[in-house]
Amino acid sequence: MPRRGPSTTTFAPQTLTCRILGCRFRFGADERELRWWCQRGCPSGGSKTFPSAGAAQRMARALDREPRGPADILAMLGGTVHREKRPPRGPRED
Repeated sequence: MPRRGPSTTTFAPQTLTCRILGCRFRFGADERELRWWCQRGCPSGGSKTFPSAGAAQRMARALDREPRGPADILAMLGGTVHREKRPPRGPRED
């Protein structure tokens, strides 16, 4: 398959953290250009030009999310992650 043109993406995880855990990409928009970079400091990143500045900003907002913890994922699947404490009951009368 022929390439479509020069690539604007660099993927080179050089820090130990990125090699073990993977890059933590952050996204931002500058005019019509969407840019991404690794928050952990390795040189991975890139850019893409959109037809309008609004489209680039919407894409940046949609992609720039903090990773969710395991408890959040379980909650999305419908599992009970924690229970509220119940008020203490009075003495039982038998």
